[in-house]
Amino acid sequence: KVILNEPPKLKDMLLGMKQELAYCEDTINAISDPAAKDREAVVANAKAQVRKLLRDKGVQEKVAKNELLVVAGFYDIGTGVVDFMEVPMEIGDNE
Repeated sequence: KVILNEPPKLKDMLLGMKQELAYCEDTINAISDPAAKDREAVVANAKAQVRKLLRDKGVQEKVAKNELLVVAGFYDIGTGVVDFMEVPMEIGDNE
C-alpha cells in the first residue's frame, strides 16, 4: 500500500522488484530481524536482476563467447565488504 503512494517512476520500479521477488516473499517475511530481512531482500533482488539480464539474447551471446561475465554482488555499506554470490538460473535451485 505504501508503494502506491510513491512517485510514478519509483512506484513502477518498486512494483517490478516486488513481482520479481514474489518467489521468496515467505522466506523474507519469516525473518524477524529487520537488518537480516533487508539483507535477504537485497541479495534476492541482486540474484533476480542477474536472471533478468541473462534472459536478454544479446547478453546471452556475449556470455556464451566469454566476452561478458554477469555476477550478483552485495555491497555492505557498514563494513565496505562486497559479497559475490552464485546465481542459479532457475528459481528454487539452491536459493
